[in-house]
Amino acid sequence: MRSHVHSAPALTSVTALRSAGRRVTRQRSLIWRTLVLADGGHLSAREVADALPDLHPATVYRTLDVLVAEGLARRSEIGRRTVYEVAAEHRHHHVVCTSCGRVTHLHDDVLEGALARIASASGYALADDELTFRGTCPDCAAPSTTA
Repeated sequence: MRSHVHSAPALTSVTALRSAGRRVTRQRSLIWRTLVLADGGHLSAREVADALPDLHPATVYRTLDVLVAEGLARRSEIGRRTVYEVAAEHRHHHVVCTSCGRVTHLHDDVLEGALARIASASGYALADDELTFRGTCPDCAAPSTTA
């Protein structure tokens, strides 16, 4: 299994919006910056809105939809939450801790091979979606040292 950090695409500024043919408004710039500063983290629309109290929540939701439609951000269902992150150059999957909610990106060439075998065996053209696995993270699984 490969492990690496997901950083924002090479275009980490609002020029990514401009290159997608969208106007760069102050609101879009602020929302994009919030996602970039999450540094590969997963933020709900509410968390983005809370980070930008001067913006109306509806503006945040609409802008996140624009970013997803343009391929600049990715919307995922992790647990029972819809979260957003800056789109990475390649597909990745998630492992979510059922105790603390920690999310880890997973890159696994074997899993990618399994997806190709599933597509081949089923005849389906699989969507470019990620898979989410659930389990207990190392911190939560470690025995407690408090007495």
